[in-house]
Amino acid sequence: IPYLLEGRDVVGIANTGTGKTAAFLIPSINKLLEDRSKKLLIITPTRELAVQIQQEAFELTRGMRLYSTLVIGGVSMHPQKQQLRRNPQIVIGTPGRLTDMQEQGFIRFGEYQSIVLDEVDRMLEMGFVQPVTRIIKQLPQERQSMFFSATMSSEIERVMHSVMQNHITISVKKRETSNNVDQDRKS
Repeated sequence: IPYLLEGRDVVGIANTGTGKTAAFLIPSINKLLEDRSKKLLIITPTRELAVQIQQEAFELTRGMRLYSTLVIGGVSMHPQKQQLRRNPQIVIGTPGRLTDMQEQGFIRFGEYQSIVLDEVDRMLEMGFVQPVTRIIKQLPQERQSMFFSATMSSEIERVMHSVMQNHITISVKKRETSNNVDQDRKS
């Protein structure tokens, strides 16, 4: 959190369930409160993760007049377009739907001074390298980049080094997550 508050680019390596979402949301929200003209883009590989992050962002920003919207596939685009017209400070989405909205003129990536890529390892596994790279290239040169992943492969390192400046890597990974544990969040 201190490095994110300083505006540093951060790579966080940690297993699922270790608090990565709060670790990037809390300092990002603080920065948005300090300068309400700033915007945060959060990219996730799955709708389910995007929904979880949206719920946490909603809880953390309650009463602060900071607005977030969800931009994911598998649901109607119309409500998402309406919410994007309201110019939310936080947009959370999946690469395909974010690209669709950009192509239709509902989102301009050049307006986002901070980006979070959550579960980068899963994004690469699912084949999202090209859309994510295209999105990042449209962001301002002066930005804060945050990558979070459970693993660190050479491909992830290659992508990171191409978009991050003077980053710090923080690993809180103690041991591999057991393959026989199924994590599921129920409301």
